[in-house]
Amino acid sequence: MALTIPNTFVDATIAEASEANGNFTAVKNFVDALQAGTNFTAGAIQTAAIADGAITSIKLASPVSGDSDQIVLGTSIFS
Repeated sequence: MALTIPNTFVDATIAEASEANGNFTAVKNFVDALQAGTNFTAGAIQTAAIADGAITSIKLASPVSGDSDQIVLGTSIFS
């Protein structure tokens, strides 16, 4: 999903605070949605843009039930 800025401004004219705040709110809402894992357009992240080794099977593995207090670093598990 693309970011849409609702208001534009022209040199030498008055910018209303509500319009400027509306632009900030649009950016904040977009960033909040990205942080929540939404607002990603299908295919937005190309495979070529992901660094080699950035995604490993251990990072994709779901935690075992009851082991949520463990941290996995590389191939080692720390409790």
